[in-house]
Amino acid sequence: MEIDAIHFEGVKISMSQSKEGVVLRLGVHPDDCPAQLFSDWIGSRYMVAMVKLSDDDTPEVNVEKEDIRRIKASAGALCRNEKFQQWILSGTGQELNEKNAIALLRDTLGIASRSEFETNANARAAFTDMREEFNEWLKSSSQR
Repeated sequence: MEIDAIHFEGVKISMSQSKEGVVLRLGVHPDDCPAQLFSDWIGSRYMVAMVKLSDDDTPEVNVEKEDIRRIKASAGALCRNEKFQQWILSGTGQELNEKNAIALLRDTLGIASRSEFETNANARAAFTDMREEFNEWLKSSSQR
């Protein structure tokens, strides 16, 4: 199935509320306005995807979301790292493996999964601190 999508650039002019929901008004340059919009009935429904553009017409990156994505990736990668497994599981008597490292990391941070980093700033901060402690341990253990 091929989807007939229309593309145009719009500028946010205003927002308000109505009984149907939020009303978003966009200004569209006449050259960018798809002719199909003029012929579609009022009340026609659309699936809308919007990306905020920076001044150079490239998509604007949400820095916080990018940081969270990196933290989630780092947590996954560290749990696969044998040195991290040695560090986090030392003194627990548990077998050194990814599964045990994940379980202890989650327990230490008080999260059920890495997806909770998206909404839990305390867990993100605690993980960042933990990662720094691990890096310090790595530096000191390599100097021995």
